[in-house]
Amino acid sequence: MTSLSNSAEIESKLEKEKSNLAVLRTRVENYQDLTKSMSTILNSFEQRLGRLEHTILPVYNETEHLQKRQQNLDATLQCLESVLMHYDASQEVCNLIHLGPSEGDVATFLDALDRLKAAKDYFLNNNSQSVELDNVTSLFNTGCESLNNHFKALLRKHCSPMRPVDLLDLIYIEEDSSNEDCPSIKQLPPSAREELRGVAAWLENNLRREYVAIYADERSDVVFRSLAMLKDHQKSGSWGSEPLKTRYHGKPEPRKSTSARLQQIFERKANKMLLKASQTIEQSRFAIRKNSGYGDNLTSDDHVGDGDQDLEKYLVLLLGLQRLLIWERQILADVIPSSRLGEVFSRLAASSIEMVVKDAESITTKVLRSIARKDWTAALGVFSALKHVILMQPDIEKLCDNSQRHQLALVLQKLQSTGARALEQFLDLVRGDSGSNLVAMSSSTIGSANVPRDATVHELTSNAIWFVEHLLEHSDVIGGILQTDVFYAGQLDSIAVHKTLSPEERRRALLGLYVKRILSELNLTIVSKCEQYSDVATRHLFRLNNIHYILKSLQRSSLLEVLAVTEPECERNYQELIQELKAAYQRSWQRILAHVAPLEDLPKPVAGRVKDKERAVVKERFANFNKDLEEAWRTQRGVSVPDVILREGLKRDNAETLVPQYNAFFETFAEVNFSKNPDKYVKYKPHDVTRMLNSLFDDTV
Repeated sequence: MTSLSNSAEIESKLEKEKSNLAVLRTRVENYQDLTKSMSTILNSFEQRLGRLEHTILPVYNETEHLQKRQQNLDATLQCLESVLMHYDASQEVCNLIHLGPSEGDVATFLDALDRLKAAKDYFLNNNSQSVELDNVTSLFNTGCESLNNHFKALLRKHCSPMRPVDLLDLIYIEEDSSNEDCPSIKQLPPSAREELRGVAAWLENNLRREYVAIYADERSDVVFRSLAMLKDHQKSGSWGSEPLKTRYHGKPEPRKSTSARLQQIFERKANKMLLKASQTIEQSRFAIRKNSGYGDNLTSDDHVGDGDQDLEKYLVLLLGLQRLLIWERQILADVIPSSRLGEVFSRLAASSIEMVVKDAESITTKVLRSIARKDWTAALGVFSALKHVILMQPDIEKLCDNSQRHQLALVLQKLQSTGARALEQFLDLVRGDSGSNLVAMSSSTIGSANVPRDATVHELTSNAIWFVEHLLEHSDVIGGILQTDVFYAGQLDSIAVHKTLSPEERRRALLGLYVKRILSELNLTIVSKCEQYSDVATRHLFRLNNIHYILKSLQRSSLLEVLAVTEPECERNYQELIQELKAAYQRSWQRILAHVAPLEDLPKPVAGRVKDKERAVVKERFANFNKDLEEAWRTQRGVSVPDVILREGLKRDNAETLVPQYNAFFETFAEVNFSKNPDKYVKYKPHDVTRMLNSLFDDTV
């Protein structure tokens, strides 16, 4: 049964597969019929397309040829029209070119010049023998000349020298103020700058470079005349007293002196330099603190006095040049193509820079004449000016090119050489001082000896101390001057072998070396001058007054700090010298004391009497003592000891030296009957001697 069921199942499946196979064959036959039908249709379509292409292609080719002919005709017509425009250009723009450009409508004129330029190029390339080439070239050159003239006229219309008061306001104006506060910016309004920029760009693109000279010469004249007017204003009586113009409504600004306003400017410059050098917040704080100390030195004493303002005026002139050139740079960038900025600015600034360099030569020559007359305030003015010029150097470096920097560096070199000359001449004065080379020497001098009658502090000493004290304010500048001197550089190298010095310490050490030389030469000169006094005690008092004055001046000022590196024992040496001079002065009383001491060498009275032959000895001792004491009193009463402590100390030492020994002599012989007229010999009691000694150094007694 099982096999029968399996056979039936197999038969059933076989029949089913046969049925499926028959269906598949039927479908394949249908697909083949469809394929044949589609192939027939496609073949028919292909044949029809071939016949259509064969019919249309000649028409298409003919149409393409016609289009090319039309394009050729259009191009020919355009070219012919362009050529005709070149031939007509000179006639069409002739009137406009001869009329020239008009302010505010220069674009039309530039378009006309562009047409002439295009026509000129066409004839040069295609028909160089054409008469039209000459016409177009001539008209084009005329137009360029008119454009240059318009450029110059527009510049002149809006450019005029700046009034001195406006320039001073520009100098003193706050550095963070807007450009609207600056008169020089208003000289060329935006519309004029725009027009000038367009003209300059066209001329540059067409290789017409005359505008470079025109702009440079016109603006150079403005800067030069502005500075010249400032110089004339400085010569007037109102210089230094004019107030700043009020830039804001409200309370007017207080009147300030020129020196005070210059001080503010250079304080701001110093602060800016120090802050730029700072890399961290802490360094910035240090810079501000340091600058505040620097500002303390920028007092009105940094500038020359009212009687000699040449250096101060020159600083204002230099600041004026700097500010004018800064604004000229800005105007230049708005007008001139960038490729010509350096060339134009160099030519623009040349005459003004040359003027300030020549003025520097003139000023330094005047200063040297003042120094030759021993006017040392002029020398200090040079150091102050040099310090301020150094502060201006970074701005000048950014502003000028190499040649201009070299020119302006001559100003710095002139001031440095003048400062070096002043330092050397002052040293020569101290070294070789005589009556003929002191300034305004007091009439209270001893004949041709040229030393004070009262043996007080010599004028040379006070002048020398005054000078070196004021040099402290310029230690940086003076250090820079002295480091170029072989002598000071060698001395500094010797010090640096034993101690590492920072740049600031090196500059102060160089100043210390100079001060040391001044003091050494001054000490030698004082020793030489004291020999002009005939009285030994007066010689010692003269030296004592001067040395004591020097020491007190060193202690009062910061000079000892400057000398700490170069002469660390300076203070102690002066103190020891003062003690030696005091001792030498006390020894000058020994000639008087020799008459009354020692008592062992004198006759010994017995019962109030001495031998007849000894009376003459006692008389002689009293008489000689009285004579020498009176002579010393008359001489030293006229001696001046200005320092109260020194004066009272000397009086006390005199009393301690003289009175006890005279008192012993007086008590021994005052009551002795050695003369019929004892009052003739016993003229002074011990308290009288004390009174006389206390009245020394005072010629009013």
